[in-house]
Amino acid sequence: MLLNCMAKVLLVNPPFYRLLGSKYNANSLGIAYIASYLNKRGHDAWLYNADYVSDYGYIKIKKIFSNFNSYKDYFQDKDNAIWHEVKDNIIRFKPDWVGYTSYTANISAIKIISDHVKKANPSIKQVVGGVHATLDSDILNTLTSIDYSVQREGEEAFTALVENKNPKFIPGVVSRDKGGILFKTGIAPVIKNIDNLPMPERNKFWNIPEHERKNVDVSYVNTIRGCPYKCTYCASPFHWDRKTTRLRSPESVLEEMHLLKDNYYVPTKYDYAASANIDQKDQLKIEDNTIVYFVDDVFTVKKKRVKDMLRMMIKDKLNMRWKCEARADHLDDEICELMAEAGCERVKIGFESGSNRILSEVKKLETREEMLKGADMLKRAGVPFSAYFMAGFPGETDDDLKETIDFAKKVDADYYSLSVLAPYYGTELYDQLMKNGHELDQQPWEYFFHQSPKPMVNDKLSTKVLSEYLALAELNTKSKKKRGYI
Repeated sequence: MLLNCMAKVLLVNPPFYRLLGSKYNANSLGIAYIASYLNKRGHDAWLYNADYVSDYGYIKIKKIFSNFNSYKDYFQDKDNAIWHEVKDNIIRFKPDWVGYTSYTANISAIKIISDHVKKANPSIKQVVGGVHATLDSDILNTLTSIDYSVQREGEEAFTALVENKNPKFIPGVVSRDKGGILFKTGIAPVIKNIDNLPMPERNKFWNIPEHERKNVDVSYVNTIRGCPYKCTYCASPFHWDRKTTRLRSPESVLEEMHLLKDNYYVPTKYDYAASANIDQKDQLKIEDNTIVYFVDDVFTVKKKRVKDMLRMMIKDKLNMRWKCEARADHLDDEICELMAEAGCERVKIGFESGSNRILSEVKKLETREEMLKGADMLKRAGVPFSAYFMAGFPGETDDDLKETIDFAKKVDADYYSLSVLAPYYGTELYDQLMKNGHELDQQPWEYFFHQSPKPMVNDKLSTKVLSEYLALAELNTKSKKKRGYI
């Protein structure tokens, strides 16, 4: 049913990577789905990515770590030009409604921007949704210029707000009564059949000239909502509720891949997987829309479904390059061989640690032996893979981290991504630390991301061993030379 009363809606991905000297040029799928849902109902919803920069350069992780101090300065200066730039772009759109996607590290940015927007035009209704808003039902006490928050899936709840339904009767919406006290309706119900959702918005990008829209990476695809696992450092089990993991059908996924190929996909021989095209010492050059990225928490959750999708890609002769997130213990030789034949350019595997003790404590439900077996299967099939590791877990010792360093070298990945643990709000790990008296809540929200260079919850690791861990990034260049990329 189309509506007579069309609303103008701007859905915002706030700046984060720009503050670190980098950028994020991808289509943010959470708000892209909400935009398409609203547009199907007859509204005029656009996407504004305030992290977008119109070039192909991406700084390396090592450089992001080193930019941490300048990153912090932005939040000390609430009148910095970047905040006014974002506010001005929002006001210029003349929206009836503004929606922000949130995660813990960008709450401070949303606070600053929403305060500026309210001061410039108090008639604009502002809403926050996403991961942090779902995990923190009291977030409106912090974001005082925002009118509503949405907990969990936003398509139905946000649309109901835009269509002027009473917020006290919209499941998933937090509002304020006349005295400023928060009124909560609980978590939004899950959308059971996600095949029925319209494809995410990929055309209506605010503040990006028409000739630059090809720079927006719209090749991100989500095939699963949720994750059935319970790693203590991950917010997904609480954000989605791990008991409600839903999977799109292979037919629905292939329909979206055909849509991408027919309208957006740019075939190229550019080696995205190895990020080998380097113009500057601290920069990677990456062209967008040249590879499909399945952004599910774990693409490989069900083996039969994965094999069905891969066989369909091969049968349809899509010839599209793609990458995904996977668990090593989900792999078998057949899956790896099908991945290679179906065009898989890279599998991203969260190994996290090389210490079985740490893996057990964080409820990874994998051992280093199982993970190494999965890595070996990928190598036999000729499928490139990235290895993701973290340091700074509570109780982690130098010996544990040395095991991670040795294991990382043994894995012999094509690419290494290194992080220092940030215990995200709403994770089991965060709750455990708070229960044990750690003053995590005294840390500014903007510090909660994996490239904060100093361990937040571990004072046992020596600077020497932590430096050896971060030096694993140099293996990226060695891997490229070994495989003939450079």
